[in-house]
Amino acid sequence: MWAGSFYCAYRSTDQLTGCYSEQGRVVHDHRRGLIATAGALALEELGSNVTVVTRAPPPLGGDSIEWTYGDVASQAAVHAVERAESVIYAAGTLGPATKLETVHSGISDEIVPVLKLAEQAAGSGCKTFVFISSGGTVYGPNVPLPTHEDVRTAPINIYGTIKVLTELALLEVGRKYGISIVILRVSNPYGPGQSGTRRMGFIAAAAKAAMAGEPIVIWGDGSTTRDFIFIDDVGRALALAAGYRGNSVILNIGSGEGHSLLQICKIVSSNSPAR
Repeated sequence: MWAGSFYCAYRSTDQLTGCYSEQGRVVHDHRRGLIATAGALALEELGSNVTVVTRAPPPLGGDSIEWTYGDVASQAAVHAVERAESVIYAAGTLGPATKLETVHSGISDEIVPVLKLAEQAAGSGCKTFVFISSGGTVYGPNVPLPTHEDVRTAPINIYGTIKVLTELALLEVGRKYGISIVILRVSNPYGPGQSGTRRMGFIAAAAKAAMAGEPIVIWGDGSTTRDFIFIDDVGRALALAAGYRGNSVILNIGSGEGHSLLQICKIVSSNSPAR
């Protein structure tokens, strides 16, 4: 379902296409989430030397990937960054449904670690730092699809706010140290490996309910429209971004099309076995 090419909104994919160096070493710092795993596997397919710093056990596949246990503040991360030409940051403790007790905890736990890693990368001669942001939460409701990167940000929750603040701070790191900052505002990914909980992916949750013969629950009338993108396309975007060597850039990564929740339910139901 919609497993096609991704788009970068109005800023053409030409900014990324063809810029990848197969000889480069890429450090991937993440918690083995859907996006991060797809990126690591896509990089492996391109022949990159990939080191993954993670707090989770490695997934199936990725036999040539170097898996290292640790988090962003660990010596493992510091050592890996020192050898890297590119760093992809896909870690974090927040999700779109997260509610924080205080805003400052989000800043100290989410933004500060990213900035420290980016500065370490720049100081070690790293050429590109890729940050996974959120196209689904930074622009606010009722934005046109496809969405232009120049649309004013209006975060719909604390998760989106933290993402925007991190973006701004990273761009300053890029200006100060001369490292290429690539910010990817990913829309709503779906695909194999998604958990199937309503908090972490509507398509997976709808498919899980349909396969179990349970009703698909929707809040509201189902008219909410989102841009859904197949996870393999997101992985390809990350792999291309790792090889980017130009001026810092913000790119929207999505399918370029909107589908309502009700449309998703109809598609899932029509492709589910009869019970």
